[in-house]
Amino acid sequence: MRSIAETARAALRRSGRGIGGSVSLARQQWSRFCADTRGNLMVMLGFAAVGLVGCVGIAVDTSVAYNVRSKMAAAVDAAALAGARAWASPNRDADIQNFFSANFQAGYMGSTVEPVAIVVNSQDRTVTVTARATIPTFFMGVLGTDSIDIEASAQATLSSRDVEVALVLDVTGSMASSNRINDLKSASHELIDIVVQDLQDPFRSRVAIVPYSNGVNVGSFADAVRGPITAGATCEYPAAPTCETYRFRRADNNNWTEHDVSTCVTPRTGPHAYTDAAPITAPMPPNFPPPGSYNPCPSAMIIPLSDNKTTLHAAIETLTTGGSTAGQIGVAWGWYMLAPNFSYLWPVNNQPMNYNEVHLGQEVMKVVIIMTDGDFNSRYNSGVLAKDSGSGSGSGQYKINENSHNGSTYTQSETLCAAMKAEGVIVYTVGLAISGSTNVTNLMNNCASSPQHVYLPSTGTELKQAFRAIANEVAKLRISM
Repeated sequence: MRSIAETARAALRRSGRGIGGSVSLARQQWSRFCADTRGNLMVMLGFAAVGLVGCVGIAVDTSVAYNVRSKMAAAVDAAALAGARAWASPNRDADIQNFFSANFQAGYMGSTVEPVAIVVNSQDRTVTVTARATIPTFFMGVLGTDSIDIEASAQATLSSRDVEVALVLDVTGSMASSNRINDLKSASHELIDIVVQDLQDPFRSRVAIVPYSNGVNVGSFADAVRGPITAGATCEYPAAPTCETYRFRRADNNNWTEHDVSTCVTPRTGPHAYTDAAPITAPMPPNFPPPGSYNPCPSAMIIPLSDNKTTLHAAIETLTTGGSTAGQIGVAWGWYMLAPNFSYLWPVNNQPMNYNEVHLGQEVMKVVIIMTDGDFNSRYNSGVLAKDSGSGSGSGQYKINENSHNGSTYTQSETLCAAMKAEGVIVYTVGLAISGSTNVTNLMNNCASSPQHVYLPSTGTELKQAFRAIANEVAKLRISM
């Protein structure tokens, strides 16, 4: 029988062999695990899958951001160009925002967009438009980035040119009705503010004013424009050459009637009736208004091309109504104000440029705007209303007992329009409430440079809208022709 000591020693020996075997077995199993590449590949694929999903997510969010920025860049380009075109418009900044919004829809690809930032540099003549947006991320939020900020900016430089505009305004008696003359003043003020730029260097923008009724008042330029007052007139007193009162045969009874000479002028006749020849070559006939207060020479005088807004606005305020309508004279003087042959009449700062003259690589733009509210009813012979003038010009006691030299006022006007357009002048026409006159409507359509240059407003409000549209179009053409 074993003693207790022997039994204990046997158990200890068995225990030692067990621990050693277990350690040895563990080592063998670990070696097999490390040698088993199938297990390693699965772990590696697990880690790689996580990385791959992250990369794809970042790529998706980045692609969205790129698309948003590309769309935004195109929108700010369009907005900046719109701002340059509307440089002079009081609605310029609103136009810029509208162009941006039209090209970059709100909420595009989940974006949140701020109002565009607009910076205008009058010295460098640039418009800079900057847009900013925030877009949410779809996958990068896992990495702690919930959104991406996007910015795009564009700058447009005003590519301008010199512009000369002659504003031919009807101030006849009919313009006193329905507040038309005040609507015309308001419309003209706004047009001047849009067309005449505050910055006149390196390009100039100027406006001339030609009020007309039964004649055009050339004021202090009368002697230089009309030459000697002799043709067709019999001096009454004082003696020539200082004669001021002349006598003519009345149309109604062929009796003599006395007419004082005015500073207005009437249409030319002969070979230069429809040319822009200088007055020194082809003088203008004087104007002999009827005796008394009927149909006088209009008090408002021409204003040659000017960039002085104060002067131009003051001239508009002097407009008063009265007299019949010799629109052909207004049309002619709208052209003459832009004609290089007339330059010698005006001070240096008021002289027009040559036709098609190029300044800093840009060709001058010349524009005539012809406005009327009724029939051209006044014809002339020897500076006096002719017998064949329309009834709206008065009865026979105010007319000469001779028919007009040049015939139809409409034919005269259309011939003048064709001649100025041949020189590159852009012609706009504005016929206020003329729907009842086929002759005037046809004139407006035939004189204008194109159907898009014709405006036929019915009310004073529409008249102001027409002038505003023309002014903005001139400002647009100034930088886009």
